[in-house]
Amino acid sequence: MGEPLANYNVTIEVIRRLHENLGLSARRLTVSTVGVAPAIERLAREGLALTLAVSLHAANNVTRDQLVPLNRRYPLERLHEACAYWIEETGRRLSFEWALIEAVNDTDEAIEQLASYAGSLGAHVNLIPLNPTAGYLVRGSEPERVREFRDALVELGVNATVRNTRGRSIDAACGQLASVTNARRRSIPVRAL
Repeated sequence: MGEPLANYNVTIEVIRRLHENLGLSARRLTVSTVGVAPAIERLAREGLALTLAVSLHAANNVTRDQLVPLNRRYPLERLHEACAYWIEETGRRLSFEWALIEAVNDTDEAIEQLASYAGSLGAHVNLIPLNPTAGYLVRGSEPERVREFRDALVELGVNATVRNTRGRSIDAACGQLASVTNARRRSIPVRAL
């Protein structure tokens, strides 16, 4: 767990070892980041044919500041520059990850914002229904809303996929393992957006 681009040198070393020592194709490796813009640009210059996935979750700075605190340091405009640089430098498409949160980032306005942001980069969008997580006082979008959200993006010309959640039934899906550890420390409510 953690932000791989915050530990850049180790991340690159692991990628190189997976590729050179184990024979894994870099094209089959994905680096997922919350958007450390300078590190995305640095990664683009490495010459590795890997996939970049950016955990976006909101396409306006007010909401993204709440969901992804690093956005205060690298707001959407700066992140967009880094993503455009990635595409130009590598010739590879990137993906945006979007955890759908009921009444927070699953609105019609959010669809328009995401379609504009992702569409301007030709990015693929992976929609991920938010997993129920102890101590997190918001809910994932209902399945019908997830489908409507995806269909609206596709209608607006954005390639979008709904990701299957795995491990939810045993509290081992994305976000749930960390919540078990954090819940032991204390329960932290999310500020109203």
